[in-house]
Amino acid sequence: MTRIASKEATAIVNDILCDNDARQKSFGPRSPLAFEQRIAAKTGTSSGFRDAWTVGFDKEHTVAVWAGNFDGRPMRDTFAVRAATPLWAAVIQELLRGDNSLDPPEGNDRLVRREICKTTGSLPSRFSQAKLNELFLAGTEPREDSADYFASDGKLLLPDAYGRWCVSRDNTIGAHVRSDFRITNPLPNAHYEIDPVLPSSQQMVELTAAVASDVEWFVNNERIFPQQDSRFFWQLAPGEWKLRAVSRLGSAEETVTVE
Repeated sequence: MTRIASKEATAIVNDILCDNDARQKSFGPRSPLAFEQRIAAKTGTSSGFRDAWTVGFDKEHTVAVWAGNFDGRPMRDTFAVRAATPLWAAVIQELLRGDNSLDPPEGNDRLVRREICKTTGSLPSRFSQAKLNELFLAGTEPREDSADYFASDGKLLLPDAYGRWCVSRDNTIGAHVRSDFRITNPLPNAHYEIDPVLPSSQQMVELTAAVASDVEWFVNNERIFPQQDSRFFWQLAPGEWKLRAVSRLGSAEETVTVE
């Protein structure tokens, strides 16, 4: 048998797979995965609900359960936690009569456990509303606290890479990007050419700005209204166009050319 990962790395993965608190958001506090003992588990549901599986292990046993149709037909909205997990949990409960739960990964000087800010993964600060303890390879644990990730009002500040998520309906925490308010798409002085072959519905530009929400968009002073998913799209048309984004943090403008 060949080891493909270090003992420390597998200990961290095991610790993650045993974390009942981390599973609660997806499965609730009383799902079949909610063991009092340390049991590692992972579920999966394939696209189209064709396969539902649960795999997990204790100290002595590995158990895998698959649910599906043998001819490959999809099931009807059947997630693994409903289809495969109850049977898997029943087997594990039988095996636990021999006290085979996993031992905590302590006593290894190459592993350290630290209390961190649940939102950022940094050390806790006065803005940290929730904390948790996590394992790290020694030397990789966080060194700085989370204060720089929050604005003075306690709202989460994120890098520009999260700009699109920040303006989506998924941003239920009111996070916004760290940079000053500005237009992130289109890029400054963007130049577009209309393709005579493609349908017009495929020649639209998404309008995004570096702010969490409450942005109004104007193209040559004409307001653009959001789609049902709260995203803004502008239909390309020949000419020079002035795009303006307005929010509670200020306003920003860009000029684009379309031929």
